[in-house]
Amino acid sequence: MRHRAHAHVAIVSLLTLLLMASVSAPATAAAQRFEATERYALKLVNCLRTGGKVTASGSCIAYGSGRFSAYRKPLAFSRKISNKVAWPWANRIARADYCSHELAGSSIDRRFRTVGLTAITNGENLACHSAASPRGMVIFWVRHWFRETSYGGAHWRQIKDPRFRVAGLGVAKTGGRTRLVIDFYGRLVD
Repeated sequence: MRHRAHAHVAIVSLLTLLLMASVSAPATAAAQRFEATERYALKLVNCLRTGGKVTASGSCIAYGSGRFSAYRKPLAFSRKISNKVAWPWANRIARADYCSHELAGSSIDRRFRTVGLTAITNGENLACHSAASPRGMVIFWVRHWFRETSYGGAHWRQIKDPRFRVAGLGVAKTGGRTRLVIDFYGRLVD
């Protein structure tokens, strides 16, 4: 008789947990990935990095010239960082309607370490926007980061940091929320 009572309590407890989970955690639509926009964002970041400037239409003037800022070698694209670090983070924060480098114990360093990238030279630029096309959002934020030259803002410093050699990018959109994540790294990684 005792065995049945424990089994009944266990079943009721399990059903209660399942019901609570379904009520407290509504399903969020999957975020859409924009890989072409990720590559485009890296082109614009490299425009700034090499001393160029991005126009309102999203074109680059003076790529590689050092005309508007000191020349830095362009960042290589890292598929691994894009697929394992930047995109998952962009997806997660878009689905959570959140805009930060940390959420529920996750941090930039932890995201890199989790995929076996242990160099301490890493960084992240993050941009969030509602109801914008992913491409338009990328242009807006890259131009915004360029304006940080006047005061040496953190996003600008990361774009120009000569220690960074590669970048992985993630662009996610769900509902009206678009997120851009650019993860910089100090070692070459495919």
